[in-house]
Amino acid sequence: MSPAPVNSVRHRFTLGLCVFLSLCQPAMGNDGFSPKDWLERMMEAVQTLNYQGTFIYLHDNQLETMKIAHAVEGNRVRESLMSLNGTPREVIRDEESVTCVLPESHEVSVDKRSPSKKFLHLLPQDLAQLEDHYGFQSIGTARIADRQAHVVVIMPRDRLRYGYRFFLDNESGLPLKSDLLNERGEPVEQTMFTDLQIGIAEISELHHRESLFTYQLKHHGDEAVAMPREPSGKWDFLRLPSGFRLSMQHQLHDPVGKAPIEQYVFSDGLGSLSVFVEPDTREEAFRGVSRLGAINAWGGQVHGYQVTAVGEVPAVTILGVVQGMRLKPEND
Repeated sequence: MSPAPVNSVRHRFTLGLCVFLSLCQPAMGNDGFSPKDWLERMMEAVQTLNYQGTFIYLHDNQLETMKIAHAVEGNRVRESLMSLNGTPREVIRDEESVTCVLPESHEVSVDKRSPSKKFLHLLPQDLAQLEDHYGFQSIGTARIADRQAHVVVIMPRDRLRYGYRFFLDNESGLPLKSDLLNERGEPVEQTMFTDLQIGIAEISELHHRESLFTYQLKHHGDEAVAMPREPSGKWDFLRLPSGFRLSMQHQLHDPVGKAPIEQYVFSDGLGSLSVFVEPDTREEAFRGVSRLGAINAWGGQVHGYQVTAVGEVPAVTILGVVQGMRLKPEND
């Protein structure tokens, strides 16, 4: 008799996890740098270097080609992303705002963002805080965009979070290629430079300014403002998945005057997810589960409220957070 499907799935997961854990023991590279040294070098490079180039982004069997320019001027960091295939669009972002230019529709969308020291920080400053749930490993070298790279992986110690694989430029530390790995160790998103120039970053200030005046401007800074609040909302989150903590709570003001939407953000220091809670008044609210590449989502009713949870984490992690939601007593 053939094994039941659930046993087959369990066997594949167990085998995959064994492979993950075999990669998670710290090791020194041939250059004398540890995996952490390489990752710290990467974090410094993406924040302090000027660079521009072309990269491809693969997700959901779709391939996008993007042109990027990253400029650092004193304490100011600006980045431009321009699509080279599909619908023309350009995104210009800094610590204060994200501007999206859509040439075909002659529209510009501007979203304000709160200043944050974590701008462009993929990893926490203190990598030690990840060690309980992730392992770091150097796994060799590769050649990307005609440059030599050192390969480092960050692998989860359980199935509650995703892993990462970085191909870091030997000279600069910049990530030439990055893979987001699901709980089976399979790439679900991949980004890779095909051309990279370091020390150069051309971001067209003139094009940006002209667009704001000649295109239809959609400004969202005063419409949907995320306001930081102390964790004093209506909800308790019990039995959170291991390692995940409430990192931020916001109140999103609906531009059409409806009741505010509560947003709770949870993170383990690397992976994160958001839970949105609003009165259940919409007839076509999202229900059920959904997946788009690395992003999983769940929607449904919890104690009479519409809850939508979404994040770049496995579905089991999102369900674990939602299942622990409880309304606080009225007198709290």
